[in-house]
Amino acid sequence: MTGRSNKTVNRIIQAYRKEGRISDAPHRRHPRATTAAQDTDILDAAKASPFSTAREIGAAAGVSASASTIKRRLAEGKLKSHVAAQKPRLSLSNKTARLNFATEHVSWTTADWKTVLFSDESTFTTRWDQKQRVWRLVNSRYDPLYVQEVASSGRTAVNVWGAVSRDGLGVLHRIGGLLTSARYCDILDYVMIPYALDGPFPDGDFLFQQDLSPVHTAKVVEELLNMRGVRCLRWVPKGADLNIIEAVRGRMKVSLCKRGLHSSSADELWSAVEEEWMRLQNERSFVDNLYASLQSRMQHVIAVQGAMTHY
Repeated sequence: MTGRSNKTVNRIIQAYRKEGRISDAPHRRHPRATTAAQDTDILDAAKASPFSTAREIGAAAGVSASASTIKRRLAEGKLKSHVAAQKPRLSLSNKTARLNFATEHVSWTTADWKTVLFSDESTFTTRWDQKQRVWRLVNSRYDPLYVQEVASSGRTAVNVWGAVSRDGLGVLHRIGGLLTSARYCDILDYVMIPYALDGPFPDGDFLFQQDLSPVHTAKVVEELLNMRGVRCLRWVPKGADLNIIEAVRGRMKVSLCKRGLHSSSADELWSAVEEEWMRLQNERSFVDNLYASLQSRMQHVIAVQGAMTHY
């Protein structure tokens, strides 16, 4: 008649006689698996070793709890697991040189920076660095404590040399084989200088930026630049975050990753790289904003005493 089994009906009758209720008994909450002190220990362990897994954090805190419990305590403490930002490792001398450079150039205006022709070599591959996860607070991605330091970008597929000027993205040149000082001289003589004089700097009044790789600092390269009357901007070691081409490369890699080029040949990858470069050439405001960011970049380097910035 009630649609319930005799066992269920009897249980309801007994509950009514003993407790005066006909509804389900209130559910008892499971006791919290960790104490307040243990919660603090978990957060401290994560902050001390942010690249650890949840299980490793629990072990370091001396807390016997499941990984899911550890993750909940971290979330309660505003710590979430994110893919770590990747930046090169800096020595004390690197930081000092970066700080000195930023101090010397922090007063430069956007107009001053637009006299600089930025350049760099880039390697585009079909395999990227493995991303590591890190426990950190929101909006702290580029805090040095949470940045993953990396060495190289993986297997070489296509090497290119590119330039950026006040006119936007300039010439992009594919490097065949190993880049030697002799080949680099050819790039300067037959690619960089013609681009500069035929385009943004017809009067030859510009500063050429290049990093401090051994190929760039070779005597034969220095002699060529002197002979051609090219003035160079004295650069700093580990200055990728100060070179606006880094942002161009980052945009391109994001777009290339979406293309699914894992099985592409070197020529197919080069074609894709060219297409992305040309697409960004049409975004004139992109490069304008990069030049406008340079004073802020110097200010950030000073603020962090020469450490890597979020750029």
